[in-house]
Amino acid sequence: MKIYHYSNEKIDKVEVKYFGDNNFTLNDKKASSLKRSFFYYDINNIEARFNNCKLHYTDIKEAYIYDLNIDKLGYKKDFRNFDILLSDIKNAGYKGILYNIGYLKIVNLFYDIEVKSC
Repeated sequence: MKIYHYSNEKIDKVEVKYFGDNNFTLNDKKASSLKRSFFYYDINNIEARFNNCKLHYTDIKEAYIYDLNIDKLGYKKDFRNFDILLSDIKNAGYKGILYNIGYLKIVNLFYDIEVKSC
């Protein structure tokens, strides 16, 4: 699957160590402190605040990403908080998670990944 990341500058790698260090992820850090990066699944559905940012992409195997919308393993039924949910999915061996926020499909990756400029 091809996923898209926006940045203020051209980059070669998205690193999770920067999670929570900018205004874009401050609220996300309140929901879960698990370090992760953010990608969009659909290039045609992004938040307007990223219109002037640089676009990057990467390809990742769908099998590496847990689709929380389908939730085939039932993580949502045992949902206690987002921090535990993400940790459980990461500990199960997934490299990331796909979920919806309203009309946006978001992919969080738990590991660093190389990207290319669009």
